[in-house]
Amino acid sequence: MMENIKTELTREDLRQAQKIMLYIMKRIHAVCVEHNIKYWLDYGTLLGAIRHDGFIPWDDDMDICMMREDYEKFCKIAPTALGEEFFWQTKDTDPAFWPEMGKVRLNDTVWLERGWAAVPLLNKGFFVDIFPIDPFPESKLKAICLTKKIKLYNTLLLYKINHLCTPKKIKKLITIVFSAFTIKKCLINYLGKTVKKLNSLSGKTTMVSKIFDTSVSNWTNRDVLDKVVLKKFEDTEFFIPEKYDTRLKQIFGDYMKLPPEDKRYGHHNVICFNFGKYNFK
Repeated sequence: MMENIKTELTREDLRQAQKIMLYIMKRIHAVCVEHNIKYWLDYGTLLGAIRHDGFIPWDDDMDICMMREDYEKFCKIAPTALGEEFFWQTKDTDPAFWPEMGKVRLNDTVWLERGWAAVPLLNKGFFVDIFPIDPFPESKLKAICLTKKIKLYNTLLLYKINHLCTPKKIKKLITIVFSAFTIKKCLINYLGKTVKKLNSLSGKTTMVSKIFDTSVSNWTNRDVLDKVVLKKFEDTEFFIPEKYDTRLKQIFGDYMKLPPEDKRYGHHNVICFNFGKYNFK
């Protein structure tokens, strides 16, 4: 375990953490530009770019997305292209990591969320999340059924691996019972097969979503995400969807309205962290 591990996140620490995430993102951007890989800022990071020209002041993570074809290309070149300072974490590079997504981690740092505390990850450093976006059924009924099934499998995996579960008694009981009759490897394999099945829809559907979270707010027409443009973010520029307004309204509704002050906090329950040698002013 590294020395000088902190457990209390002050406002100054959060700002330093954001600067480290920005450092990681700058490397991702450089690799993507060099290798002609399209990405865009999404979710709270996209909201921050539009509403704050950078991070939402209280945000504690950074999210980007790529279409599946660009994500697969990134997976192939990332371990070498990112350089020795970084670790590309996926289910293929870290046996303890299972989600259908990846994280670019900064070596020799720590940024540990409560949900991963008991998981023997190879790397627990600061990170930027990268989510692949897949084709999704045009039929609303098929999309809803698929969404519920994927949500169930992800819920079971969260419980089996991280022992995380909703506090609601009935749902918690169902999760515990179902998990007793499922095997972790089978759940992971199912999600992998679902990705292949969804990508067989390529060219046959205009709808896309991310399989890690297939909630309705993530469903969108591909043309909303097809064209990207550069946008100021802190002291640099990153790519965002040209139709960012449509995207943000789908996810957040009235996205320019600030939340109440008592809701202005991070949502990832960071329990310990270490900046290592990184100290950005």
